Amino acid sequence: MSKDNTLFPIAEIAQDCVNCGICVQECAFLQEYGSPKDLAVQWLSGERGVRFPFECSLCGLCRGVCPKELDPSAMFLTMRRELTAKGEGDFRQHRNIRAYEKRGSSSLFSWFYLPDNCNTIFFPGCALPGSRPQTFTRLFQVLQELIPGIGLVLDCCTKPSHDLGDVTHFGKMFGALVTILRKHSVQRVLVACPNCYRIFREYGDGLQVQTVYEKLAESERVSRQVPRQVTVHDPCGVRFSGNVQDSVRELLRQLGMETREMRHTRSSSFCCGEGGAAGFLRPDFAKIWTGKRVEEAGADQIVSYCAGCTHFLGRKVPTAHILDLLLSPLAQQRKAKVSKAPVTYWNRYRLKKRLQQELQGGVSGSRQELSGKKAVS
Repeated sequence: MSKDNTLFPIAEIAQDCVNCGICVQECAFLQEYGSPKDLAVQWLSGERGVRFPFECSLCGLCRGVCPKELDPSAMFLTMRRELTAKGEGDFRQHRNIRAYEKRGSSSLFSWFYLPDNCNTIFFPGCALPGSRPQTFTRLFQVLQELIPGIGLVLDCCTKPSHDLGDVTHFGKMFGALVTILRKHSVQRVLVACPNCYRIFREYGDGLQVQTVYEKLAESERVSRQVPRQVTVHDPCGVRFSGNVQDSVRELLRQLGMETREMRHTRSSSFCCGEGGAAGFLRPDFAKIWTGKRVEEAGADQIVSYCAGCTHFLGRKVPTAHILDLLLSPLAQQRKAKVSKAPVTYWNRYRLKKRLQQELQGGVSGSRQELSGKKAVS
C-alpha cells in the first residue's frame, strides 16, 4: 500500500486495526462514533458524515496507546482535508479561530528581525508574547546571551488552518514563512510553543527545530530553589518528543521541584481540551478532556509548557507555565500575571513596536514586506 495515496491513513486503519478497543476506552469521541476501523471502513464505502471528523481533538492519544502503533488521528485529519477540499468543511463555529490566525500573521502583529549572518531565530508563537510579554522579554534576553546574533520572528505558524484541513491556505502561509527564513540563510528555529514545534518538525523543509526548554536545560542557568511537588502536563504537540519532555522535567529539577507523574503522561497524556479546534463544535468533549486532566492532577499544581494548555487548564485548577516559574519571581509564589484577550492583542502590538525600536541592523519587516519585496534594511 503506497503512502502517496491521499487516503492512505484511512485505508491503513481499515486494513490493520484489530478493533482491540484500547483507544475507544480512552476517548469520548470514539465512544460516541465507534472504533477507528469501523469509521475507516464506513468512510471508504461512501458512508461519510460531514461533521464528525472535526469533533476529534487530533491529540494523538489513540496512537500513543495503540499496540500496533497506528495513528487514527491522522485518519481524521485526512477526512477533514477531503471534506474541506470539497467545500464541506466550513463551519461558522470556526470563524473565531480563523480570525485569530489571520490577525497573527497580519502586518499589524507579524515582524521579522534577521541580523547579519543570522542562522538561528526565536519563534515564540502567538500566545506567549500576548499573554506573558514580560516573561517573553526575559526569555529573549536570555537567548540573546546564549546565542549571540539570534534573530526573532513574531508570526503565526498557521496550525489552525492545518488542523481544519485547509491544505491550500496552510501550504501557502507556512510555505511563505519557510521561504523567507531560507532566503535569509536561517538554519535553526527555536520555539516556545509545542504546536509550532510540531509544525516546523513536519513541514519545515529541513529547518532544524528545537524548543527553548531544551536550550535552557542544557545551559544549566537555573539556580532558584522552589521546593514543592508539582505534576507535568505534556502538550499533544510533543506527545512523542521525549527529548522535549525530559528537558522540562530537568528544568523543574534544577528549580528544586519534585515531579509526580500522572497516570496518563508523555505519549499517553490527555489533551487539555483545546486540541484540534474540536471544542468549537463539541464543547462537551473539551470539558471531558479537561476534567480527566484535572482529576489526575489531584491536589498538585500542574506545570505545562504550552501557553494554550496552561490557559485552558488554569480555568479549572492551579496551572503554571514553566517559563513563568523560570523567569518570573511572582510565578514561584503562584502570582504570575497572565493577560487575556483582548489585552493580549494590545500586548503583542506594543511588544512589536518596542522591539522595532530596540533591534537595529540586518533585515527586518512584516511578513508582507519580506514576502513582497519591501524589506527594510
